[in-house]
Amino acid sequence: MHFPRKTTVHSLIVKEFHQILRNARMRMLLFGSPLIMIVMFGYAVSTDVRMIKTVILDEDRTQTSRSLIGKISASGWFMIQDSIEDAREADVIFERGKADLLVRIPPSFSKDLKTGKGVDVQAVVDGTDSNRASIILSYLDSICSAFSADFLSGSVRTQLRARSSTSVVLLPDIKIEERSLFNPDLESRNFYLPGVVALLIALVSVMLTSMSVVREREEGTMDQVIVSPLRPLEYVIGKTVPFGIVSLIDIIFVTVIAVFWFRVPFNGNILLLLVSGTLYISAMLSVGLFISSVSQTQQQAMLSTFLFFLPAIMLSGFLFPISSMPPAVQLVTYCNPLRYIIVIFRGIFLKGTGISFLWKELLGMTLITVILVMMSVRRFMKTMK
Repeated sequence: MHFPRKTTVHSLIVKEFHQILRNARMRMLLFGSPLIMIVMFGYAVSTDVRMIKTVILDEDRTQTSRSLIGKISASGWFMIQDSIEDAREADVIFERGKADLLVRIPPSFSKDLKTGKGVDVQAVVDGTDSNRASIILSYLDSICSAFSADFLSGSVRTQLRARSSTSVVLLPDIKIEERSLFNPDLESRNFYLPGVVALLIALVSVMLTSMSVVREREEGTMDQVIVSPLRPLEYVIGKTVPFGIVSLIDIIFVTVIAVFWFRVPFNGNILLLLVSGTLYISAMLSVGLFISSVSQTQQQAMLSTFLFFLPAIMLSGFLFPISSMPPAVQLVTYCNPLRYIIVIFRGIFLKGTGISFLWKELLGMTLITVILVMMSVRRFMKTMK
């Protein structure tokens, strides 16, 4: 009996959709988990340091020192917890975790400032997290520099006015204008969330695809597929199309949340985003298919998926810049679809980058898809004989 090819593949796609959507837990996994994770990561993934627990040791106790303390408190970064009278109290405070930073203002602070001498404000920081500690010190340094400049400007103007009451003295007002391209507010969330979108889609697509074929083997329905008129490539298409459609919906879903809820800027072309997302989904589905083709049980498929994810995230540029990795490791990253999509998503979201700059990344994902699909089809050809 002859079965039309289109009808056969269509029936498999419909069957897969029915299989993945009939279960309430599966629907929650497909659509609920991306929502939960994008909200969770949107608030949690940030390298900005806020609410720095600060203790003050003011040994000067003048209007000038109180003005500096007020400037530190008003910055929004530092939360003044307490004031201490003796530097020896600091050890206990740090040991108990009650402070991240101690600012010690010397006794001659105001006097030295007025006489033009150099003033050292001591900053003692909890160095357990070295990155956080360096950020805290940079915040404090910028505040002290701004305070020193303001004080110096006011002091010089006062002295010059005192020298001549009849002449007008014009002081050169030199300002440094700072500008940050693509992320003006330097919000780390804007940098990380596009990558989080890619990670969420990878998790859903790879895990579900890698489990689907193995489930057929464990439930004994693979024999029905073998005796059906389906060809290996048609079987692969029928297995991946439903997950591809669901993953594309998830991309749109989490992108809308990132842009409208977390206010991540979107400066690119939405069509390019969808095309790039489709190619990325194809690459991740092909990874899931290959894992499924070499796994005998769902437990093996799940373990292989997690073994894929850890190095994929580490070598994607999401956490660590690829340019700082050894040359041999940089070559390995070209086999990782996450490497390409993170460059694309960050470029589209923040820079408004077009296809003329992103075509190499699109080509890389296409090659990965073609190679892995061919390898998976060959594996399935052996299975279905």
